[in-house]
Amino acid sequence: MVGPWTPMATLLLPLLLFLAWPLSLAQPPGTPVPKPKPPEEPFAAPALRVEASFGGKPAPGILVILQPLAPNRLPSAPSVLRVTDGEGRVSLPLPAPPERLLLSLQDRERGLRLQMPLAYALGTLSLGPYRFSLSLSPP
Repeated sequence: MVGPWTPMATLLLPLLLFLAWPLSLAQPPGTPVPKPKPPEEPFAAPALRVEASFGGKPAPGILVILQPLAPNRLPSAPSVLRVTDGEGRVSLPLPAPPERLLLSLQDRERGLRLQMPLAYALGTLSLGPYRFSLSLSPP
């Protein structure tokens, strides 16, 4: 019987292997079902890290202000204010997404007042002898 059964056997053999393959992956009877994982805890809000220098040296005493803005660009909540420490560093919690925050940097001693949306300020900024490094990091 080599005639008409040979083409059908060549089609049925791969089909049977394809259908039997999942059975080789099945768990044996009596295997416990794994418990579902609990939902992940939400991530904490990121913080803004600012490093300021003046003439290549750390710049202490620079006032950093974050002002949340409403969609109409008016202030929507109280500002977050911090002053850089002796090493020119400060960390601020973000009260809103970076796209909805206004950043102000002020140095009264030297007459600096800089204001811009936080989303545009992330990274390294150089303004004359000032150099600011702004980054988002977990708190």
